[in-house]
Amino acid sequence: MIGNFIFALFIIIIGLFFGRYLRALLDKGKIQSATKTHEMLKLCTMTALLVVNPVIILGAFWNVQLDEVRLLTVPLLGVLTLGLGGVLAVLASRMLKLKKAQEGSMFASGTFSNLGSFGNLFCFVLLGEASLVFVAMFRLFEELVYYTIGFPIAETYGEKKEQGKRISHIKRIVTNPLIIVTFLTIVVGTMLNLSPFDRPDYYSSIINVLVPIFTILLIVPTGFNMKISAVKGYLKESFIITAIKYAIIPVTITSIALLFGLKDIYDGIVLKVIIILSAMPPGFTSLVPPQLYKLDIDLANSSWLLNTIIFFFILPILYFIVMLL
Repeated sequence: MIGNFIFALFIIIIGLFFGRYLRALLDKGKIQSATKTHEMLKLCTMTALLVVNPVIILGAFWNVQLDEVRLLTVPLLGVLTLGLGGVLAVLASRMLKLKKAQEGSMFASGTFSNLGSFGNLFCFVLLGEASLVFVAMFRLFEELVYYTIGFPIAETYGEKKEQGKRISHIKRIVTNPLIIVTFLTIVVGTMLNLSPFDRPDYYSSIINVLVPIFTILLIVPTGFNMKISAVKGYLKESFIITAIKYAIIPVTITSIALLFGLKDIYDGIVLKVIIILSAMPPGFTSLVPPQLYKLDIDLANSSWLLNTIIFFFILPILYFIVMLL
C-alpha cells in the first residue's frame, strides 16, 4: 500500500515538473508557438475528461453491485462539499472585510475543488478499482454545481455586463460536453451492469493504465500554469482556505457520512472515498471565474498554489486515517 501511495505522489510531482519545464521552454523562446502549446495543453485536458475518464467510469459502473439505497446520499455529500466550501469562504471574507473582488475569489477557491486529477488518483491507488464508482457518484453533480451555482455566483462579484452579452447559463449546462458525456457514461455503465453481459476480465488492466494517464493529462497543464510568485501578499486568505478545505469540510462531511451509516457498506470503501474527496485542495478551475469576471486573480492564484503545496503534507495524514479505518 505504501508503494501505491509513493507511486501516486511520483505521478503528480512528475506531471507538475514537466508542466513547469514546458513553461520555462516557452518563456525562454525555445518553444516557438505559444498558441500551439496552449492548444496542445487544452487537448490534453479535453482528452482526459471526454475520452479517458468516460472509459474509467463506464468500467466502474459496469462492475459494481448497486443494491444499497444509502448510496443515494453520496452525490448529495459531493454537492454539500462544494457548497459548504463556498459558503464558509464567503463568511470568512466578510469577517476579514475583504473587497468585493477578493470575496469573489475566495468564493471560487472555496467552491471549486480538485476532485478529478488528485481525488481520482489517490482513491484508486489507496482503495483500488472498487473505489472509482463511488468517486464518480460523489462527483456526479460536480459540473452541474459549477455551472448553475459556482460561475453565476462568482459573476455577481465581478464587473457588471450588459444583459444582452451574457451567455445563458441554462444553454451552457445543456450544451456542456462534460456534463453530457458524464451522465451518458453513467447511464450506459448502469445498463451494462443490469444486463446479462459480464465485464471482460482485461478491463481491470485497462483501468490500471488509464487512471495514471488521466492524472498526467490533467496535471501537466496545471504545472504549466503555476505562478510561484502569486503566493506573496495573500497568505492570511490562503491559510483560511486551508482551514476550510482540510479541516472544517472533511470533519463535517465525514460526520454526516457516519450518521448515514456509510461506514457499514462496501467494506467501508464508500466512507474512505468520502474522507479523501472531502479533503481536496482548490482545483485549477477555481482560477477561471477570477479571470472571466475580473476578480482578484492574485488572491485566487495564491490560494490555489499554496493549498496545492500544503496538500502534499496533508496526504500522509489522509493515508493513515484511511489505513486505520
